[in-house]
Amino acid sequence: MLNYLLQSLGTLCSFTGIMYILIGSIAGLLFGSLPGLSGGTIMVLLLPISYKMDPVLAMALFMSIHIGSTCGGCIGSILLGIPGTSGSIATTWDGYEFTKQGDPVRALSAAVVCNFIGTIPSIVIAMAACRTLANLGVKLGPWEYAAMCFCAVCMVIGLSKGNMVKGFVGVGLAVLIASIGTDPINGSVRLTFGSMDMYSGVNVINIMLGLYAAKLILLEYARRSRGAKTNIKVRRFKWPGRDLKDNKGNMIRSFVTGAFIGFLPGLGAPTSTVIAYANEKSLAKDSEKWGHGAIGGVIAPEICNNAGIGGAMIPMLALGIPGDAIMVQFMAVMSIHGITSGPMLMKTNPDMVYMLFTAAMVAAIFVLLVQTLGMPMFPKFISFPYHYLYPAIIVVSFLGSYMTAGSIFGVVVTVCACALGLAMDYFAIPIMPFIMTYILASLFEKNVRQAMNFSLVGVQEFFTRPVSLIFILAGLAVLAIHFVKPLISKVRE
Repeated sequence: MLNYLLQSLGTLCSFTGIMYILIGSIAGLLFGSLPGLSGGTIMVLLLPISYKMDPVLAMALFMSIHIGSTCGGCIGSILLGIPGTSGSIATTWDGYEFTKQGDPVRALSAAVVCNFIGTIPSIVIAMAACRTLANLGVKLGPWEYAAMCFCAVCMVIGLSKGNMVKGFVGVGLAVLIASIGTDPINGSVRLTFGSMDMYSGVNVINIMLGLYAAKLILLEYARRSRGAKTNIKVRRFKWPGRDLKDNKGNMIRSFVTGAFIGFLPGLGAPTSTVIAYANEKSLAKDSEKWGHGAIGGVIAPEICNNAGIGGAMIPMLALGIPGDAIMVQFMAVMSIHGITSGPMLMKTNPDMVYMLFTAAMVAAIFVLLVQTLGMPMFPKFISFPYHYLYPAIIVVSFLGSYMTAGSIFGVVVTVCACALGLAMDYFAIPIMPFIMTYILASLFEKNVRQAMNFSLVGVQEFFTRPVSLIFILAGLAVLAIHFVKPLISKVRE
């Protein structure tokens, strides 16, 4: 392991590697701090371009954007009261109060340091856990993998706020579109309607360019988003030693919450940060101050948010199941370069795995330096005019879709995905169950059919193998809980 880490560090410490990480970190910070945009947007735009990149440097660039975006979300939350990313929602509740009271530096300084403290240990834990989990994953059969996919989709459906039926609709749409192309077992052609372009299925990159980038621009343009204007003055970084010392227990508990929930597929930072905030508020001695400018209300979600980075990497690298939407994009980059995530990744491409860990830690250091030294520039970040970004994003989206497919068919798919995304937004159908199911659909189908071919007792074997049964019961339990909770609330009312 040490050899791979030193080798990765040598690659990343070259002039090219440093420039990739530095540019990625700054770009992630910028997009993460802008309300409405996120690091995921620029990562989607770069997916087609990564075809021509060195795979090691491409993954380093994507990881630095991810780290920068995750850390940058607190800037908009604290200075504007509008979260830059979904993981920074809970930060607004106390962070913006410091800005209104004329002391944004205290909240920003604590958030910046907590971002770093949350990131590094989570990466170290992921580094230790991935090999163990991958060794276990090699021993699992198609029954267990099919059950894990089922459990992951159930967890994502369970987060469909207000209406789980719409979550199931998103899953159904994903299964339908994922069925287009060649059968993974016998090679027969399905739902192509005679089009040769559809024989290889619908490329996930074209889907993501339409669902995320193109749809985002249309919606933001319709809302007349011009960018935030602020006259806030931010002084230099101030070391938050006393605040960190007074919140040691808060930091440990929030880190554990973020790392654990980050490991669970589909839940992600929005869920974990709100849970961490609620837990710490209930335990705080000054709970009446929370929501009115308590520094603990900034520390808890920011530690938790970044602790989820390492947690989400574990199932993606060791099992081939994305921990959140961002990990889907990492899987797409790997597939572009012919690398398959999963248990065998640690044996076939260990250099890629440890390069990801090394890049994450180097990027975390770079982001910390940029944030501490450039804190007075934060108001400039959030006042960046959107009308410069929108044309560039839309052009890159369609250019990338053409490059991915090598024909105009890719552009057509992106336009159709954009229309589908707009329809899903209109009918309040969540995108997360759709995209997670789309990524896992082929893996789920292949393992289910292999399991049925190998088994002598049919479906029954899914319930007689302990690991498979545990995942199936866990998935069903998540669905049952989310179905029953609204009924209990109605009865109480």
